[in-house]
Amino acid sequence: MKKFHLLCCTMALMATLAGTATAAPRAEITDVFSRHGMVSSAHELASKAGVEIMQKGGNAVDAAVATALALNVVEPNASGIGGGGFMTVRFAETGEVVVIDYRETAPKSSTKDMYASEEAKEKKISKLGGLSIAVPGQTLGLWTALTKYGTMTWAEVAAPAIRLAEEGFVLVPMQNDIIKDNMEKLTDYNDIANVAFLDVEGFPLQAGDIVKQPKLAEAFKLIGEKGPRKAFYDGPIGKAVVEAVNKAGGNMALADLKEYDVAIRKPVRGTYRGYEIFSCPPASSGGTHIVELLNIMENLPVGGWIANGPEYLHYLGESLKLVFADRQKYMGDTAFLNVPLAGLTSKAYAKTLFERIKPYEVMEKVEPGDPWPYDSEANKTAYIGDAVSEQVSTTHFSVVDQRGNIVSSTNTVNYFFGSGVMVPEYGFVLNNQMDDFSQNPESVNAPEPGKRPLSSMSPTIVLDPQGQPFMTVGAAGGWRIITTVGQLIMNVIDFGMTMDQAIEQPRAHAHANDGKASRLQIENFIDPETVIFLNMRGHDVETVSHIGTAQGILFKGGMMNGGADSRRLGVSVGF
Repeated sequence: MKKFHLLCCTMALMATLAGTATAAPRAEITDVFSRHGMVSSAHELASKAGVEIMQKGGNAVDAAVATALALNVVEPNASGIGGGGFMTVRFAETGEVVVIDYRETAPKSSTKDMYASEEAKEKKISKLGGLSIAVPGQTLGLWTALTKYGTMTWAEVAAPAIRLAEEGFVLVPMQNDIIKDNMEKLTDYNDIANVAFLDVEGFPLQAGDIVKQPKLAEAFKLIGEKGPRKAFYDGPIGKAVVEAVNKAGGNMALADLKEYDVAIRKPVRGTYRGYEIFSCPPASSGGTHIVELLNIMENLPVGGWIANGPEYLHYLGESLKLVFADRQKYMGDTAFLNVPLAGLTSKAYAKTLFERIKPYEVMEKVEPGDPWPYDSEANKTAYIGDAVSEQVSTTHFSVVDQRGNIVSSTNTVNYFFGSGVMVPEYGFVLNNQMDDFSQNPESVNAPEPGKRPLSSMSPTIVLDPQGQPFMTVGAAGGWRIITTVGQLIMNVIDFGMTMDQAIEQPRAHAHANDGKASRLQIENFIDPETVIFLNMRGHDVETVSHIGTAQGILFKGGMMNGGADSRRLGVSVGF
């Protein structure tokens, strides 16, 4: 009787809400349109750096490297040469899509149980200090992209970043808040004289202050003069990295840097309503599970619903629980385990997951599915996964040039200001990517020498049903990268939004860990009536300030349509 009463109330409320307008966007929509080239990044000066390179004749890869280096200067808390990332590239001339994987790797000293003890957990050694630092990959990754697919020299593409580092940029309030929130770890691991974001007394620089980073400029120049191996991985920068790591309690050797290498990978591929998706393969889980999410949602008439309406958010939340249950069990570095990628991205498998979702019930216990029958049973492996909680300090940017080449790139140092450890001679932050490994030594995602920690980064490129470029998009936000990119794709394809409309809409997130479903998180500017409806349906709704941050470019009406997230300092710049 209770369930019948709830069903009647729910159906009545659905009728009431059927005409409810889409929830208001987070901020004023600021779509940018251009014909010749565009960069959408988390900071205007970085976007301008990429555009400057294209205006000088560079292609999208040249501009991407310039943008990444400029972000190291103006957004050093989120990415830089002390970290790593992924870059998805589509070449206009051939249509080929590749993924450049420059994710960090665990040092040779790593052991599966290095974070398992109660003391290690109490001291947070996977998050702070030298033992949290993995071998940085971004320098070699950007160099590889530039020399293999670009047209300009490192010195040419690094020039805007070097200029920004030497001349300085104006700090804004959002950045001041981030510095204040992380002041303790910056001062714990560094001489304040070596931290460009603090004043001479060790206090955070204020909004309006000029931030200059001449030491970082020297690092960029040295890489251009000597190349990444002689400058960074087997040279003065690398030696300074090792010294900083070990001084902060780590155990890294120059041999760890010497043996680091970049991988050129085939993208994960899928389709959604005839649109083709290209995204990141393992050790990122992002591309695989975005495809899995979209495969589940493809069974539903999403385009006939209200954008961010209760029906849509119910099915989205339930689908995400199933996706993250699978992520926990099956995903990791494919150099160390078999991952059923074909099964996880199979539409037939997604149909079995969809059939587990009930229209008027909410899953509280969520076990992973079995994708192996849709993969190769010969590779079937039983193992223990782990739901590592990735952090929000990541950055994404998208680039399109006038030839139609596309770059989608996501980069990170993990937490804001990474490990807290900076390289004093060269002024950049070192990652704490080791925290993306599991603390459980029996997990397939436990640390091992040379292993890449599991990621959710998802630089994605979408083609239309005719095989033409349609969109390049990606996000920051740990697990919520998967959530965000999936919703952006549906916002554009199902609801017909422009790029910035899609980005500024409120977002939702849910997941499952160890068989237990999370609460349904909704950004706090969602329509209040929708929250009432979701609560009545059985969802435990939690409102939060933001879910992910995103940048993207849409091809629309013969123009490039850029959108950038007001949840950060995102700005699209075109010409």
